Amino acid sequence: MAVAPKQEGARQLTWVLAWAVVFCDIGTSVYYVPGILYNVVGNLAPFFVALTTIGFVLLASKYVEIVQRTPNGGGVVAIASMAFGERMGALGGMLITVDFFLTCAISAVSGFYYLSSVVPALAENVPLFACLGLVFLAIVNIVGVRESARLSLVMATASLVTNLAVVVLLAVQLDAEQWKHLFSVFEGAAAISGRELLVGFGAAWLAFSGLESIGQLAPAMRQPLKRTAKLALVGVTITILLTSPTLTALSIGVLPDGVKSEHSERFIAELGGIAGGGLLELAVVFTAATLLLFAANTAIIGAYHVFLALAERKYFPRRFLLRNRIFGTPHYAIMFATGVPLMVVLATQGEMGILGDMYAFGLLGAFMLESGGLDTLRWRDHQRGIVFWLGLIATSMVIVAWIVNLIEKPAATAFGGALAASGMLYGLALREGWIKEAIHQIPRVSKRAMAKAFVGEAQASEVFHEIVSLNMAKQIKPLYDSSTLVAVAGRNPSVVAEAVRRAVGMGEKALYCIYVEEWPGLFYGDLNLEPSEAGVDALTMAAKQAAASGIELIPIWTISYSLAEGISRAADELGVSAIVIGLSQRTALYRLFRREAVRKLADRIPPHCRLIVVS
Repeated sequence: MAVAPKQEGARQLTWVLAWAVVFCDIGTSVYYVPGILYNVVGNLAPFFVALTTIGFVLLASKYVEIVQRTPNGGGVVAIASMAFGERMGALGGMLITVDFFLTCAISAVSGFYYLSSVVPALAENVPLFACLGLVFLAIVNIVGVRESARLSLVMATASLVTNLAVVVLLAVQLDAEQWKHLFSVFEGAAAISGRELLVGFGAAWLAFSGLESIGQLAPAMRQPLKRTAKLALVGVTITILLTSPTLTALSIGVLPDGVKSEHSERFIAELGGIAGGGLLELAVVFTAATLLLFAANTAIIGAYHVFLALAERKYFPRRFLLRNRIFGTPHYAIMFATGVPLMVVLATQGEMGILGDMYAFGLLGAFMLESGGLDTLRWRDHQRGIVFWLGLIATSMVIVAWIVNLIEKPAATAFGGALAASGMLYGLALREGWIKEAIHQIPRVSKRAMAKAFVGEAQASEVFHEIVSLNMAKQIKPLYDSSTLVAVAGRNPSVVAEAVRRAVGMGEKALYCIYVEEWPGLFYGDLNLEPSEAGVDALTMAAKQAAASGIELIPIWTISYSLAEGISRAADELGVSAIVIGLSQRTALYRLFRREAVRKLADRIPPHCRLIVVS
């Protein structure tokens, strides 16, 4: 998978450079897919690649619109969120993460299998060398060495030229009898059963993995975006059609049966040796190995960028956002993005068939959400012409392939499903605060956290004289007593106005106003949180608004692991009878006081207290 490369300015990625980045991803599949398919469907591998090519062309045409609809990138996460909601977007992120992990693992292993054809000493320890390669890539990313689109262009061009050289040289060398034998591999297609047809169809989609990477390039692509994306995808489609089906057919039709059974991991290198001798074989090995390791590195970059996006949305630990003090890179995210593929390689011992089966789960799941998401958006926009129905065919093909893989590859389904489900469950638990809530039910944890929060609040009130801590508010309660607490998360005059009206109606001269600062992560740790600029501003503006109505507002700043806990604790300690909060889709309040947060708050407040929600 690719992520938008850094350029010397915004949107400097031409269609040629965009083609190169995508081809460096999708073009690597030809180096290992023919061998994987041969082990599944035998000599019918070319037939199934040709069959899925129809779906590839239809799907590729949809990515032009996907890029248009997501100019800031995001791919499957953005499209699924727009079509089905934020949680489905997060699920898309989990599926594409599984895809990244397997891209990284299979590319690293395949790269060293190709190298082993010219360095036989590597052959006995390919999984070990693949793991060492992943460790090296992790170090490279932590240090901060970056890929560039121009390097992608060089590598994509080298790969395309060597692959076309193999195709052309073999086309010239084959005689009539050999051509007849080559086409004979398709003869068995008429006799296959329905089950065999579905299994082969589902497996062959692996040949087009990497197509979805175009969605991540949108923020860097030159305007007009539609034209750049269209030309890039036309280039990708043409070059893949020239290489993937033809090299698969030549591999199955030309290579001896002994080579196909013993060296299925490096078909194209063996084909290069037959076509042009040792020199061309060496060129194929060099371009294949470098492009595959380049793809593994791109997958690491793509994975940790997904982690950063999910951490920003609180689906992943905030620790992933931390930067290395020396290199300024998100080292925790990078280590996780590399560590999982490394464990996959060790667990599978570099078995390409197993890796291919595992790979299909995330790939087809992401394709399904992205393609189906676009269909949903088109339907909502009343775009129901021939383009819509062709797109629906592509989605149907992907769904069929995904279901087949789910049924026929239970081990891969178990791995991919467990990884995506556990990631999603963990993300929801983190996002909704279930983990924090459970941890802070432990008396020792709760006591230590509250002690540190108490110190932090006291220090903040000493530095920012316009705010007070919750403890200080309790101490001055006899002087400024009120039965109303208003919670703010930004500037919202209507919420404060409602609280002021209640205070006036109750015949009171004071009003409590609270801003809750949530600490990042699961624990308070050693962080010395200070009031955010937004918090100080919200409390200051609320105080001015209340003063204009003759009400003394007590601006309280507190720290907590959750909004609901902070507000309910303040309500209990101050003894108020009403809490006023805001819920608006047009302001920052909606992001903080989400409906779920309101429900949690309603469950926690004292029995005698009313919750007043201002929309």
